[in-house]
Amino acid sequence: MKVKKNYLQHSYSIRTGLLRIFGFSLLWTGAALATGNTGTTAEWTSHGGNLEGTHYSELSDINLNTIGTLAQPKLIQEFALQTGVNGSHMGTPLVVGSTLYVVTPFPNVLTAYDLSTGKTKWAYTPTVNRYAFGVNCCDTVNRGPAYANGLVVYNTLDDTTVAVNALTGKQVWRTTLADPHTGVTTNGATLIVPNQAKPGSSLVIVGSSSGEMGVRGWVKALDLATGALVWTAYTTGSDKDVMINPNTYQSFYAKDKAGDQGISSWETNKWQQGGSSVWGYITYDATNDLLFYGTSQPGVWNADQRPGDNKWGASVFARKASTGEARWIYQVTPHDQWDYDSVSESTPIDLASPITTASGAHSQVLVHFDKNGFAYTFDRLTGEVLSAPSFGAVPAAINWADHIDLVTGLPVLNLDSNGNPVKATHQGTVTQNICPSAMGMKGWEPSAYSAKTHTFFLPTFNLCMDYEGLKAEYVAGAPYMGMDMAVKLGPAGQFMGEMVAWDVATGSRKWAIPEPAPVYGGVLATAGNLIFYGTLDNTFKARNADTGALVFTTALECSTVGSPISFTGSDGKQRVAVFSGVGWLAGGFTATGKPCPGRTGSETTTATNGGGRVHIYKLAP
Repeated sequence: MKVKKNYLQHSYSIRTGLLRIFGFSLLWTGAALATGNTGTTAEWTSHGGNLEGTHYSELSDINLNTIGTLAQPKLIQEFALQTGVNGSHMGTPLVVGSTLYVVTPFPNVLTAYDLSTGKTKWAYTPTVNRYAFGVNCCDTVNRGPAYANGLVVYNTLDDTTVAVNALTGKQVWRTTLADPHTGVTTNGATLIVPNQAKPGSSLVIVGSSSGEMGVRGWVKALDLATGALVWTAYTTGSDKDVMINPNTYQSFYAKDKAGDQGISSWETNKWQQGGSSVWGYITYDATNDLLFYGTSQPGVWNADQRPGDNKWGASVFARKASTGEARWIYQVTPHDQWDYDSVSESTPIDLASPITTASGAHSQVLVHFDKNGFAYTFDRLTGEVLSAPSFGAVPAAINWADHIDLVTGLPVLNLDSNGNPVKATHQGTVTQNICPSAMGMKGWEPSAYSAKTHTFFLPTFNLCMDYEGLKAEYVAGAPYMGMDMAVKLGPAGQFMGEMVAWDVATGSRKWAIPEPAPVYGGVLATAGNLIFYGTLDNTFKARNADTGALVFTTALECSTVGSPISFTGSDGKQRVAVFSGVGWLAGGFTATGKPCPGRTGSETTTATNGGGRVHIYKLAP
């Protein structure tokens, strides 16, 4: 992946970069469960800190008054715990009691650390089929485990979910979900939710990855105690396969009604290789027993080879957790031609002041910042879009569509004088300057939400692209993409991204801070009126949540693509922690254009040059 050292002049071929990630040399043409969105306190037991995935901590020891100044910071590093594995460390660690749990990228080692000493308690090394390493897209990451009832549960890359005893590190159960030889992998985070149909039991929710491999996406629920399969719901195919029950399905728009659209919106049987995987973060609304998640782009990327809307690719799902039945589906980008998959998190929140539309007042909402550049606020019970403004810095940040029609739910495409979409992509033709790029205006990197101030904090990209469709041939278990594209700076200015504070009530920006290097990881918001995040210039920082003013910054030996967490240390005082470690895809956006240097290191409590790390910070005595 060739990237100029000055990342403000950044432009590279995605096709070249992804080939390196896959390792191919051919051209690609072919505890109790926490609920409530007020945040988390002493522990961190799921990817977003709670089941809603708000990435918000109620802890406030570290605040604007105690963090110090840029010249004299009072936040110091306590530990830099080495994971022993190179590559992109996405997701979050977990904290239960006085133990920190970390899952590495491939080969997906789970390590427990004593937070009072920084020493390893135990390490669990699963047997992972190495074939998955070669077919996974894009980078061999793991987006994190979940904890409940004494078990740490996570996915390994080879379509397996494991449950490990949190005290001993011994495997309790192991469930095979699919076969990596078909192209399916599992690098997403697990989520553990209550099984409301069976009081006292819980479900592990997992999704499939590698929509670029000609596979068919799915979500599965496993029994937490045994690992037994409870239900499977596909993202393409018949209503039965997608688990659309016409008696309970309630989608708001005609375009998304039941009727086997997962077949009829495709040409012939191409839905069988329709991608639409579920590798992003899944969230949960306990009040209504609803899971929320987005699906990836439909396969193949060359849209000329798959006429139709291609349901249910690039869609947001609401699904009843206890039964698996779809409550509603909203296809965000029909016939996605730009890799605007909808895997960005969807966060359920309750509004203090309801939004009123012709259908009534709506306070139970779902907020979703899509890759396509629009900020969707849904009624989370019906899927009605209540608002969908652009969250870009300037109007030109989105040029594929003008706006979202709230009556039909459809994007209104920008057309030329002949009535053709100006940014449509086609085989053999380079469509120039499509905004946003396939990286999205915001990608998988999770936002944080403060119910205290009704504000989202989200990382965004200022990137556009040139895109050409290429003919692809389907071969089972092989890459199935058919595209070439070059990513370049967008119209907002000489920076690659921004950190944005978004006012839910007004649907507009409160403030935005340009970032020369992208924020390719998540955000943490705290009751101390701070937000924490890292950028791809080896920097970890904190800002004033009200103004965006920088209040803390520290250099890491490697950049971070993880999401920070906060928890209470063994001394009862607040800590903040974040991964470091960058692999090939994110490394292409760094100043060097490479992943982190160094070799796998041995355990140490000081930062040295080797392997990924968990950096833990506390206030100076």
